[in-house]
Amino acid sequence: MICSFLYALLLSRIRIHGLHTPLSMGLLLGCQLAGFEPAAIVGGIILGAFAEAKPYWQGVSAALLYWGISRIVLLIRKRCGTVVRLLIFVLCMLATLPISAIYGKEELLYGMISLSVSVLSAMAFRRIFLTVKTIDRVRLLTDAEQIAAMLGIGAVILAVSDAVFLEWSLSVSLLVLLTMLAVSTRGMAGAAVGTLWAVLLTLYTGSDPVLIGCIALGAVGAAALRDQGKVLIVTSFMLSGLLFRSFTVREAVAMSVPNLLCGILFFLLTPKRLLSSVRFCIDPRLHTERRASESVRRTERRASQELERMGKLLGGISGMFHPAPEEDDSVAKWTVQGALAICRNCVLRRQCWKEPDLMADAAVQLAKTAGKGDRAVPIEPIDENCRRFADLCASILLSYQQAQNRNAVGRQARMQSGFAERQLSGAGAALCTYAREMRERSRDKEQRIQNMEDRLAEAGYDAETPDIYETDGSEMISVRIRRPLHTRHSAVQRTIEQACGYPLRCIRAAQNKDFVSFRFERDAELHATAQVTKTAAEDTVSGDATGECRIPGGKVCFALSDGMGSGSRARSESEAAIRLLFRLYNAGVERDLVYENVNRMLLAQNESEMYATLDALSIDLHTGDAELLKYGAPPSFLLRDGQISTISGEALPCGILAEAKPSVIRLKLQRNDRIVLCSDGIQDVLPEGVEEAIRSMDNSGQKTGEALLRIAEARGGSDDMTVMVILVA
Repeated sequence: MICSFLYALLLSRIRIHGLHTPLSMGLLLGCQLAGFEPAAIVGGIILGAFAEAKPYWQGVSAALLYWGISRIVLLIRKRCGTVVRLLIFVLCMLATLPISAIYGKEELLYGMISLSVSVLSAMAFRRIFLTVKTIDRVRLLTDAEQIAAMLGIGAVILAVSDAVFLEWSLSVSLLVLLTMLAVSTRGMAGAAVGTLWAVLLTLYTGSDPVLIGCIALGAVGAAALRDQGKVLIVTSFMLSGLLFRSFTVREAVAMSVPNLLCGILFFLLTPKRLLSSVRFCIDPRLHTERRASESVRRTERRASQELERMGKLLGGISGMFHPAPEEDDSVAKWTVQGALAICRNCVLRRQCWKEPDLMADAAVQLAKTAGKGDRAVPIEPIDENCRRFADLCASILLSYQQAQNRNAVGRQARMQSGFAERQLSGAGAALCTYAREMRERSRDKEQRIQNMEDRLAEAGYDAETPDIYETDGSEMISVRIRRPLHTRHSAVQRTIEQACGYPLRCIRAAQNKDFVSFRFERDAELHATAQVTKTAAEDTVSGDATGECRIPGGKVCFALSDGMGSGSRARSESEAAIRLLFRLYNAGVERDLVYENVNRMLLAQNESEMYATLDALSIDLHTGDAELLKYGAPPSFLLRDGQISTISGEALPCGILAEAKPSVIRLKLQRNDRIVLCSDGIQDVLPEGVEEAIRSMDNSGQKTGEALLRIAEARGGSDDMTVMVILVA
């Protein structure tokens, strides 16, 4: 409301023939057409009419009459359409037009011109008010809205054209400032707008037209150099002033030194965040990029919700496979039933079954004895003279074996049900966890991107399209900064580190004529690399396989697998084990399920009896926590401060038994640690020489593997041999 009052007061200063103020009346009509209450504007028109020596009686009367009639119509009809408001306004202007005749008949002609200008300008002001109504949500301004805003700003420049002190003019300083802002946000289009403002100001004040050429030349030069920063924009306007010699002009409404310096000062003090916001509202390219980014975030949120629903559904389905509890003493019950089938018709049954518990124990003992192939004899409380003892033993043994078979089938079914329940429950938990992490990452990423933009703007960088994303398990940050870049790359990196709250490592810095592009990776406390040295048996393909996988969350996994035998079949077996391991890790499956599934899935893929050993070392690079997984693999070695530790674990290789479980060893790694993983071919021929070669390890680890292979080959090693040296720095 205050802004509307001040704006109306300013526009009341723009007069035609010293009497008529069409823009203030157009503001009143535009406010009404946009659906706003115009009381503040009416107050501004009245105050502005009496602020001059020659009051604007006709405008004051028309404003009050229009406002009063509009309110009466609203009270009667509850609504007042655009056509009705426009008709009321025209009638009120025409009804009060004779008041202008007080100052002469010529004023009637200017009054008609003022009426036409008021109606036309009302359309622009209506658009401005509608834009202000939606200013709470940042969006791209349409061409009509931008034109209306341009005309509204031009009206302000004209309204303050008589604000002059010595050789300083507020209107010219404002013109220079706004032209620089327009050029920095819209380029050549902004230069055209600034030139138009200069033309309007020159025509309205009747000043020297040199101002138009000075503004036009400076704006065009600044538009060509706007990507190089504020300094060159300012330089362009200063050179334009020198070229037109406008500094020597004594007229206030000209490009004088005070006017130019005042405009430049305010332009340099304009926050970059404000320029970025304006550029986003009027630049379609930036708006499209922002909309695309918001669309991606919305898609991520929807995807996370669907993943969480699917995870809960899988968790619910897993309950269908919950294994039934095992029956207690089922074998004893079946054995007793087999004994009763023979004893039921015996006249001495009451004597033998006098104590049922003792008879049940005796029946089970007889079944075990007969099952071993030993000679069965009656035991208490069975009568030693029982004539049907042979039939009793046969029935007991048959029932005992049937119960054993039934229990075996039940155990297998329970194992399968338990496996299915664990898999579905684990998959559901992984989906729910991933969905939650996706939402948290999305919220956290938005906040960090905003912090990054704010920090870069505060540091004086003109940044574009900052982004945070993950690739190969590592968090990456990319940003483009408009040239010129007056600081070192390390200064940009420190600014982004302060915004993100963790150290970064620059992996790419490239520049062209417009931008300097950076790509950073989150720098972990530790870094791990692997050197692999291998050799194959004669005339065959090595059956050993190695791999490295970056896991989301700042983790890394190294793996070494040795397939049974050598050649392509062994190689495919070892590669399958590593491939399954990495897929499960990347899918976010729980650790225990990863270990179980590697073995079971490898077993399911085998059409023939083949297996593979597996060594897998996973390291959390932020904390140093590590786990060494061993499926039938030979011992590994840790070298720390010249001391060697042997790490071994007992477990079957992958792909032999479904129930096989790995050996898991937990470690706490430090900088400069060296971990050596070897295949069976090395351990078989170097039971003692391994530690000696490792103790002499160099910093790269490459020579360690070569030394071990040379010693193994010298001692007759002919199997596939592989050495993986993991260096922690």
